[in-house]
Amino acid sequence: MAGPPSAWDAPVDERIKIIRDRLSEADFAQEVPGLKEVLDDYLNENTVTTRVIFHRGLLQTFKKSQTDFTYEDLLDKYSDDEKSRLEKFVDGEDPADISKGFVMGPSLGAREEMDLLHRAERVDVSAAGPVHVDGLSSDELKKRDSLLHKFVHSLADFFHIHKEKAAVTVYKDAQFQNWGLNITNQPLYTCVPTTVEGVIRIVKFAKEQKLSVRCAGFRHSWAPIFGENGQIFISLLDLKTATHLPNTTSLPLPESKPNALESIEVVPGTARAKGNTLVRVGAAVTNERLRRWCVKNKKVTLPINVIMVEITLGGSNAPICHGSGRRHQTLSDLVRAVEYVDANGHLQTVKKPEHLRAAAGCFGLMGVVTHLVLELQPMSYADMKPEKIPIMQAVPPPPGMPDSDIPKALLVHRTPEQRAKDQEIFEKRASDDFYSEWFWFPYSDYSWVNCWSDTTDAKDVKAFPDDLHIFLSFVQTFTMNVLQMTPLLDKLINAVHLNEAAVTLISRAAMFALPEKPVKTYLTDALHFQRAIQNVRVRDIEVEMPLLSKKEDPKKVDYTLVQKAWWDAILTVYKYRETCPMRMPLEMRIMGGSDIIMAPQRGNALGTCSIEVLTLYAAREVWHGFAQEVLDTWMKLRDADPQGRKLDIRPHWAKEWKEFRVDGKPWPEVLRDQVYKDEIKEFNDTLSAIGKEHGWTREDLAKRFGNEFLVWFFFGGGKGT
Repeated sequence: MAGPPSAWDAPVDERIKIIRDRLSEADFAQEVPGLKEVLDDYLNENTVTTRVIFHRGLLQTFKKSQTDFTYEDLLDKYSDDEKSRLEKFVDGEDPADISKGFVMGPSLGAREEMDLLHRAERVDVSAAGPVHVDGLSSDELKKRDSLLHKFVHSLADFFHIHKEKAAVTVYKDAQFQNWGLNITNQPLYTCVPTTVEGVIRIVKFAKEQKLSVRCAGFRHSWAPIFGENGQIFISLLDLKTATHLPNTTSLPLPESKPNALESIEVVPGTARAKGNTLVRVGAAVTNERLRRWCVKNKKVTLPINVIMVEITLGGSNAPICHGSGRRHQTLSDLVRAVEYVDANGHLQTVKKPEHLRAAAGCFGLMGVVTHLVLELQPMSYADMKPEKIPIMQAVPPPPGMPDSDIPKALLVHRTPEQRAKDQEIFEKRASDDFYSEWFWFPYSDYSWVNCWSDTTDAKDVKAFPDDLHIFLSFVQTFTMNVLQMTPLLDKLINAVHLNEAAVTLISRAAMFALPEKPVKTYLTDALHFQRAIQNVRVRDIEVEMPLLSKKEDPKKVDYTLVQKAWWDAILTVYKYRETCPMRMPLEMRIMGGSDIIMAPQRGNALGTCSIEVLTLYAAREVWHGFAQEVLDTWMKLRDADPQGRKLDIRPHWAKEWKEFRVDGKPWPEVLRDQVYKDEIKEFNDTLSAIGKEHGWTREDLAKRFGNEFLVWFFFGGGKGT
């Protein structure tokens, strides 16, 4: 007797049919009113289900539910304007009309973090003096907290003496949490400076009081790079006064006037590549602000970037983030100068190329970076041609992988000639395209392929995504959050006897949201094709794998292990289909190497495969074991050498890695003592050379800008795993 159907055997539409049919027989259908009809329409061959229809139908189901209030609870977290637009969408109004004038606000994660700040005791400081928001006089504050009194008055005196218009907001004992919610602490003071002078005075005070200083922007990292209890934390987000959230007047919206740490300006100097331009950006500049600046001026653009717009340039530079395309290195490789406040509270600049190899990717250990000079290329355009194609064609199974190992739901018959053509197309995209990226949502039949070339031809260029697509992305992330937060999906699994029921709906909704029409747009717009992904909190582990050469032609890449890594992850997802721990995509990008000392891509002459698995935050309890097994399969990859040498696989520094193990040992120990042993020495030697010129030592760095983990990892003190 055959067992119950599963994602191994049943393609997406067959699983949706199972869900629809079994809802007809289950009392549970009353708890999700309208869901059966949504799935009926989806399965009806005579109707066309669009992303609007599908997402609207799902949201109507949860809005109408009499037993679950996730929709209402989530809606209350948004501003009045956002609520109104979401309600109009759910009620059936035309998204083209609803989206007019829509401005994407910060993610819910950022709002929660700001709310925690505004619950704390606060003092606003300027040259006019400190102002305690609760109305305490200076004498009263001194009696209650002499150290805070001393701190805020030292700031005010500094601004007054130097005739500065600077202002700093100081919060006491405000709880810190990162976006991924895997790191929390309580700094003594959280400071929000808006000028370099404010940063200088904060660091000087930290030195006087023997405190450490760490910085963050939107806190989009899972790694142990943040501050600690009882120390000083500098927030690079310019927060306006707010009495409660959500309150959009308090949020760092992208069109607000920039402060000194958010400036963008072309500066004189000779770029390394002919025709390129040097641009000085504040560490607090967000990707969204830079994107708008590039599109407005139409002169220059970053050639690469991360997808997310809700991240600061300082935040993406410090842990050596990257984009895509085999011709491109990391973001840190584009840095031509680093301006920072050192351990003594002095403003310094690093320009020497040999020093930038450490300074441009130093995890905040050298000091508080205030500005970066980046090398931008002339504005060009992306000829985007996204596709949704069967997974077997998008990234072909590696040579020698038998069809019996492939889930039946994914198996597509291909002749040898067709398979050869699939392989040729995949390799050409990976090797030659300006940007190359593949997505696969769990248990989907199709992969989303986002590979494109650049052009200098501006004819028919369009802003992308437009207001409508940005709003629909916002709706999609709202839908995704309803789906991950509602307890009804667990009931759905039990009601229809299909473990993959919830993830099937989540993945189908996600695939609907991805673009599939060709468009020519500004390069910077194409890099940030998704504007709302920061609204969905996830967990994420990513590794960087070196690309290897073909035996018959050392100049060409052998993608066998890349394909194996991709399919190993897919098979692990199917192995865990009872609990479905991966509920967001498997993603893969092909990129170049790096000259930055601590970059995981360093030394990868032919390029790098950046591959990652993600899940929704709601799946965190079942995530770690799955992610560890995926990592284990990747770490077992061997090259084609007769001795089968292990690949030099390294983590993305900003993602999850501290809690995982490699070869039976904590991964941080393996990285420190083996993988990065030589690089850490080179990194320290280079920092020492910079310090010799700037008047500080590595011991100063450890005391002023380290946390316990980073000091252990790089300087040999503190505590690690």
